[in-house]
Amino acid sequence: MKPNRIFNFNRFLLLLRNDLFRNYRTLLIGAGTVAAIYFVATLTPMIFSRENIGYDFNTGFFPTVLYICGFLLSAAAFGEIHHTQKNTAFFMLPATTFEKFTSRLLLTTIGYLVISVVFYFILNMLSLLLSALFINSGFPVFNPFSEDMLMAIAIYLITQSIFLFGSIFFKNHAFMKTGLSLFGLSVVIGIFASIVFRIVYHDFFDHMRFMDNYMASDFIYLENFGETLLSIVKHIFWFVLAPYFWIVAYFRLSEKEV
Repeated sequence: MKPNRIFNFNRFLLLLRNDLFRNYRTLLIGAGTVAAIYFVATLTPMIFSRENIGYDFNTGFFPTVLYICGFLLSAAAFGEIHHTQKNTAFFMLPATTFEKFTSRLLLTTIGYLVISVVFYFILNMLSLLLSALFINSGFPVFNPFSEDMLMAIAIYLITQSIFLFGSIFFKNHAFMKTGLSLFGLSVVIGIFASIVFRIVYHDFFDHMRFMDNYMASDFIYLENFGETLLSIVKHIFWFVLAPYFWIVAYFRLSEKEV
């Protein structure tokens, strides 16, 4: 019998539910750990100072938790395909490769973001209640629709694609290997760009050394070039990076299944 390659919405919903509750114990432990760290970090300063927190604690804490937990979750999304005792069960699921990939993608992006925002908002409300009842101290309200929070969420949606690809590409320790790969790649690109810049624009450095009349025009040219390059990099980051890694990850998963 030929395998069914047609997307089935009802089958996809069942797969999505199965993936959601697949590691719920681990997710609950992680949520409890985040809650404990949050309460210690928020209530402890108010207990000892008895004063209102003047800065927006959520601006720094929420993105940090969002990125770390989200990258860990994305890097472990397809971990079972690298284990001989688990990959057979995954590949034998009565669903298409596209359905399997889309399910994990939605859970590590939209699903994770919704749960994270709601969970963090509940923690924030509990902190407000405890601080008002027992400490008589104020605490900033978490606003997920502020400009800073929306930017943090948008950056996560883009960058998580790299770790999702890493979960398929690396056989083990996908989170660490993906992070190290990003660091190494950034160092190599930085060194290469510096060498190319020094070779191509050697006249600029000569003008700086002799402080001649061409220096001002060189600065204007470099400023315009830098703005153009920055615009290109921004467009690649916002519109190309995530789709590229999602597509490559999907085809990599298809190769694993074959």
